[in-house]
Amino acid sequence: MRTTMERHKAVPVPAPTLLALAPALVLVAATGCTGQAPPPELTDAEKLARVEEMVAEVERRFPEVEAVTVEEVGRLLETGSVVLVDARAPREREVSWIPGSITSDEFEQDPDRYADRTVVAYCTIGHRSSEYAKRQNEQGRRVLNLRGSLLAWTHAGAPLVGPDGSTHRLHVYGETWNLAPARYETTW
Repeated sequence: MRTTMERHKAVPVPAPTLLALAPALVLVAATGCTGQAPPPELTDAEKLARVEEMVAEVERRFPEVEAVTVEEVGRLLETGSVVLVDARAPREREVSWIPGSITSDEFEQDPDRYADRTVVAYCTIGHRSSEYAKRQNEQGRRVLNLRGSLLAWTHAGAPLVGPDGSTHRLHVYGETWNLAPARYETTW
């Protein structure tokens, strides 16, 4: 994996430009709008509270996307009437996934195969899966979003699997979303 510096050439910024940007940079840093990672000393309850704040933002951005909770998905799984669609990138899914879920590519190859089931998309927090559900809904397919996605799933104590079976490893997309319970080893 290449570093940010390897992917992007450094561009010198003239001193007057830096001086002009300084107040804005100070404001961004002071208000926490930098996408900063949560401090490592957060308790699981504090992490879950942050997850809920992020979920509320996702729901504000995608009011047209219907969401279901982890508990509702659990009931659907018991009846076999749901298919879970992983809307994450393959490199994230290589770490772990919800048991029995399929990739978005697998779903799109034959969506009619799942016409008799409730289709629920997930990602790390629900933003990308809401985008996915919205696109699918616009194509006439009913796809719901798993509210809080994998972060809510892990906080509820639901299982994950990886290449070697049951796991407590989770790809959280980026440091900002490093809000899984303490028992999980996270990567991004």
